[in-house]
Amino acid sequence: MDEQSIDPNLICSICHKALKDPVCTPCDHTYGRECITRWLNQNDKSSCPMCLKNPISINELTQASRPLRNILDQIRVQCTLCAQTDLQRGNFVDHINKICPKSVVPCQAADIKCPWQGPRDELQSHISTCVFEPLRPVLSSLIAQNRQLIDQVQKHDNEIKKLIQQMHQLQPKGAYRLDHYCKSDLLISIAKDAQNYNKEEKKYDEEEFTEVMQI
Repeated sequence: MDEQSIDPNLICSICHKALKDPVCTPCDHTYGRECITRWLNQNDKSSCPMCLKNPISINELTQASRPLRNILDQIRVQCTLCAQTDLQRGNFVDHINKICPKSVVPCQAADIKCPWQGPRDELQSHISTCVFEPLRPVLSSLIAQNRQLIDQVQKHDNEIKKLIQQMHQLQPKGAYRLDHYCKSDLLISIAKDAQNYNKEEKKYDEEEFTEVMQI
């Protein structure tokens, strides 16, 4: 892209390049969205960098008009990957995703874990020797089974977490009951011991009295 040949009204005053995703400020100045967002985040006063007037916020930015965006889309650019020139900027994403011979793409067997990635113009050569594609039926079945197992494990894990949570919620009440029962058992045991002690003491007194009487 020849920046000098572009209309100055289409240049972002922050980065000095052609506007990308243009937005307008309340004071009617236009910037690239990324540039003005960064500017507002980095400056405490958050005012327009051109007029430095009233503070503005990111929420006040509005999308530029459709005619301006159409003009920007028609700017001619060059692909640095394949060196093709005279591309409309508005079509550049499609060029990279669908056409550019040097754009990096995955193998068509990437869904069954083929790790290959390379230039688009080498894809057909790779496909002819790809060891994953012939195994697609087997690998697809294994991958599907693996996903089912992962889902089942996740389901059981969620159930376990739910049970643990319920147990924790019931624990204080259960602990109180256990403590109550333990205390009750202890009191009963003490009462029985006291009763047995009284019986033994009474028996001892009677024996002592009898012994005394015998003397």
